[in-house]
Amino acid sequence: MTETEATLLAAIIGGTIGIAGTYIGASRIIRIQEFYRAASKFRATILYELTSFYPINQGWDKKQFTRLYDSIPRINAATAEFRYFVVRKATFDKAVSEYNKYCRENTGGNVFILDFPSTDGKSRKDYMVEFKNIVDHLLSFADKR
Repeated sequence: MTETEATLLAAIIGGTIGIAGTYIGASRIIRIQEFYRAASKFRATILYELTSFYPINQGWDKKQFTRLYDSIPRINAATAEFRYFVVRKATFDKAVSEYNKYCRENTGGNVFILDFPSTDGKSRKDYMVEFKNIVDHLLSFADKR
């Protein structure tokens, strides 16, 4: 069977020919589309909720720092909805837990110390980098299938 015939046959029976001439069924295509639709919504929710905090090159404002704590329910709702599409659920749950822990434990008081290390040896930059790494890890689940 030629490549053209295979493509035509796949189109007739509701699939497509993927890389290296392998058949991809219609149901798999639909699952992939659903994943990317859900991933897009998940990513958009997180980026919207964390505006001015993520990425870290944007300035953090001490007055708005409570927004991180306030974002927990909305981020958790987005993660609960997206969790269905995640293959590595235990790793995803751990990433969500790390985000929640960071937002609960870190307040403007301990992050917005001057540029001197706090009692635990962390500076504001360290808190910002830690937060970026946590959010990067959380968003990485929307990049992979």
